[in-house]
Formats: sequence, C-alpha cells, structure tokens
Amino acid sequence: MVTDAVTVGVEAGIPQNHSPPVICHLAIHLMDHKTMYQCSGMEKHNNGDVTNKIFGVYTSQLWEVFKRYDLGQNKLPITSLRAAFNELSLFPSNSQILEMVHCAVEYGSPCVANHITFGEFCVLVVELQHHYEKAPPLPPPKSLLKRRGETSERRRRKESSANFQVFLGGSCNPTTWRHDIAIPHFKKHAITFYNPQVNNWRPELIELEDRAKQAATLLFFVIDNQTRAVVSMVEVAYLNGCHRQTVVVFNNYNWEWLEMQGNMLSQREKSDLIRARNVLMDIVERNGVPIFDNIQKGLDCATTVVKQSIRVQDLTAIHGAQPVLYGHTQAGEALLKLRETFNSVTGNAEGKIIKDDVCLGYKCYSGQELSIQWLQQQRRSQNSFTFEEFCCIVTEFRKKKPSPLTTLLTRLLYPVTWILGKLRPPEELPEADDTRDIYLGGSCGESSWRDEIAIPLLKRHGLSYMNPHVTDWMARLIPMQVALRERCRLLLYIFTENTRGLAAMVEAGYYIGLGCRVVLCMQKLKQGTVIAGEELTEEALCDYNRGRMYLSDMASRQGVAVFESTVDAVNSAISQLREQAASR
Repeated sequence: MVTDAVTVGVEAGIPQNHSPPVICHLAIHLMDHKTMYQCSGMEKHNNGDVTNKIFGVYTSQLWEVFKRYDLGQNKLPITSLRAAFNELSLFPSNSQILEMVHCAVEYGSPCVANHITFGEFCVLVVELQHHYEKAPPLPPPKSLLKRRGETSERRRRKESSANFQVFLGGSCNPTTWRHDIAIPHFKKHAITFYNPQVNNWRPELIELEDRAKQAATLLFFVIDNQTRAVVSMVEVAYLNGCHRQTVVVFNNYNWEWLEMQGNMLSQREKSDLIRARNVLMDIVERNGVPIFDNIQKGLDCATTVVKQSIRVQDLTAIHGAQPVLYGHTQAGEALLKLRETFNSVTGNAEGKIIKDDVCLGYKCYSGQELSIQWLQQQRRSQNSFTFEEFCCIVTEFRKKKPSPLTTLLTRLLYPVTWILGKLRPPEELPEADDTRDIYLGGSCGESSWRDEIAIPLLKRHGLSYMNPHVTDWMARLIPMQVALRERCRLLLYIFTENTRGLAAMVEAGYYIGLGCRVVLCMQKLKQGTVIAGEELTEEALCDYNRGRMYLSDMASRQGVAVFESTVDAVNSAISQLREQAASR
C-alpha cells in the first residue's frame, strides 16, 4: 500500500515517498516548548535489557509485537510502524504516523531520526486504543453551513437518471489505464461505468461530467505521474467533502519524478504538485477513506463495494485495503504530555524519576492514582526509572485489570449513571478563545494580496483573521493549518493570476463540498504568466486554468460567491460575517 512506504520528509519538508503531513494541531504549542525537549543523548538499548521495560502481561505482549519489527537497539522504524499497529488491530493514517514520530523524535529522548522506542510505542498503542473506545466523530469546522450539504444531497438524488455504477475519474490523456485495465475489469464483473476521457476536452463537458458523477454509486479516481491531475485532485477533495463514496489510487506514485509528457518540470512546479498531493492524501484519510497505490487493488475493492453494497470506509485488509480509523485524532500528544510530566517531576530531561515520584507523575499525567504497592511488586529493588521505563509503567498500569470489587461496583452503578447521563441537559461549550473570523487562504508565493488588501480592510472593520502564509512551506505544517483553518468562521480563498495555488484549490474544493461558508476570488492565468522566474508552458496554462474553471463551477453550484476582484471578494466576506453576527 501507499501507506506501507511512509518516510519522513527531508529538511525542506518535501516528502521523498508517500508521506502525507503530520496531524498535530498542537504544533504551535510544540514549537513553544521545543527547547524543553532537545535530545539528551542516545541511551544504550538492546534486546538483552528489555526486562527493565516489562512491567506485566500487557507490556510483555507489546514487546512480542515490537520485536518483530524492531531493527535492534530498541528502534522501530517509521516504515514498519503502521504494520506493527495493524497487528494490534489499530489503523492510524499516514498523518497520524508522522505526528507520532514527530512528537517522539523532536520532543523525546533518546532521539533517533524516523524511529520510536519501545516505551514510546507502548504509550502510543494505549492512546490509540483510548481514542477507539471513545469513537470521536470528525469535528465540524466553525465555518460549516448545514443547509448547503443537505441541499446538495437532495439535488444529487433528483438528477440521478443514468444506469451506470462507477464513474472513472482521474488522470486522462496520455494515460491508458481506463481502456487497458479498468474497463476490461468492470466488463468482466458486469459493472456499469462512465468513461469521461475524450481526445479533445472542452468546457461544455463540465456539465455532462457533473451529471455523470452525480448519478454514479462509486467514484473511481486514479492519479499518477503522467499528468498534473489538477482537476482530478480538486474533484476528489470536493467529493470527499460531499461524503461521496470514492476509491482513490495513487498509481505507481514516485515523488522523485521530474518529467511529464516529455517536458521537464521545474523544482518549483514539482514542489507545488507534491504539496497539493499531500493535502489531498490528508483530506482523504482524515475522512476514513483508504488510499491505494495499485490500480488492480483499487479495482478489486471497488468491485467489492459495488457488489456487496458496503462503504469504502469499511474495507479491510482482507479486501486488500489499508483501513484508516479515526484518522483525525491525535496520539502523539500523549508523548508530549508524558515528557512534560517527567521533566516537571524530575526537574530535567536527562534525569531519572525516583520510585516515590512515579505515583505523582502518573497522577499529573492521567489525573488518576497509581498504587505504590503495585509498583513495589514489579520492582522491589529498583529505586529510580528512566523516561523509557516510565512510559512502560504508565502503559502497564493503565491497562491493569480492575479488582473484582471495582468491577462489581461499576456494573451495579451503571444503570444509575446511565439514567443520570440521559437526564442531564447537554452542556453548551463556550466558543474557543482562538476562534477567528476569516481564514486568508489561497495564493501564496509572490502574491501580496493579504498584506496590501485583505488585512487592512479587515482591521478597519475590527475583524480577526488567520494568515497561513509561510515563507518556507513544509509538509508537516499541513495539519497545523487544518486546525487553524477549521477554527475560522469564514474561509476566504484568493487565487491570483501570478501563482498556481494548487494546494489551496484542493483545500477550497473540500470545504465547498463539505458545505462551509466560503468566498472565492478566481483570476485566470494569462498567456506568458511567469511564476518564480519561470514562464508557464501552454500545456501547464491549460491544466491550471481548467482546474480553476472546475472549482468555480463547483462553487457556483453550491451557492458560493465567486469574484474576479480581490477587493470585491474581501468585502463580500466582511458582509457575510456582519450578517452572521447580526443573526446570532
């Protein structure tokens, strides 16, 4: 699978393999505390001293899994981490994997790039299990408008008149995957399909393709290195926002490619394309949809979905998919919290926690009591513990079975607590202090619309904003920006005539499909457009403008305001926020 080949990005933040960005909306908090968790030097670990980290049956069981993927010296590589979790019936996303390693390596000890230790593995396993028990839904963005999504679903059912089951979307000319692989496969299994690939595309086909997509039961998309796939990426993001059933294949994908249809890509354009693909992967898996790296596996799973009438999200490894469960949750945060606790109790990152302080540390971390008698039984002669050992202590005690008396009392009191929970009125949570009015999304790079137009206008009207523009973009910043974006009441996307803005187009497509409060400004790229000193080719100009047309069409269908003027778009956003505030 794509996800089995995960590797961490290089210093510039561009992944060298299939590695969507780290999900970590505490990234700002992490950066503020980075100096607290610098590597304290590599401890010596080997399989011989693992008994120091086994504190009971549970950590012993986890060690059996860990050692099957361990490279030795207590190091589990990121490329094997997902497989190890899957063996324990845990199914994190690529982004969660990167978040875990990010938190472990950047803020833990010992530091081994792209690896985690056994103690860290134990903590992450228990944290993921905790999330699975809670089964938290994907939280809605602050900008969500419920009525738009409902209207979209009603319209889809009304317009569905065709009798095919699968829409074959994704990369078109010069690719031949449809005729060579997909169409023969679906014919063999008597599954009807719609093929949108034509020799000469024209704008009039947008309406026909849209009707076809609305009618299909399943949308099958292939993205590869032979085309820029601008429209396809925007479509996949939009359809995931609409909660449509999609199978997404990144076929034989390789981040190292430099040539497309006989033309060499500049490093700048390649970076833009990689960024957009990372954003798209994050969106797909965040919604619990598995990603495929092989067309045949994707086709087999698509057949299963159609024939057995199951959701794509319910595909398992038995079907040939890499499942994802609760891909929007955070697990690496547990390592950060545990490290903060350890440092606070011991007074430094390199020390050891004494036995008497272990109970205090556990209470700081979990808010619960740890039995000193239990710890005495595990380690009668040991008086101090490393951070690694502290991780294992916390893991074992969290999974310790309750006493028979505690179990009996819990069962007896359950009916009472259940009734009280039903009778208690739901609490209205106060709006977070970090909520902002407007998210300033869209073109970055050489564009200056934020500083010259948007920010002055917003300040004049006393509105707060979130500016995601960063000088040096890195893949691991995507999740942080997701969290910032989804705490804004309105999403403003400006696409200027001197930038590609592809990743932001993918973002906008998703939030439009989801039914959020969005305002767009779409400027067409002109002949002779120069980006970072590079003039766009005729082919590139056509690809990016086609993507902008698709995005504009999607927005218009969903009632999203689309402008050509940046000033008009900003003023429209301000007016909508005023109306929203007046209706509260």
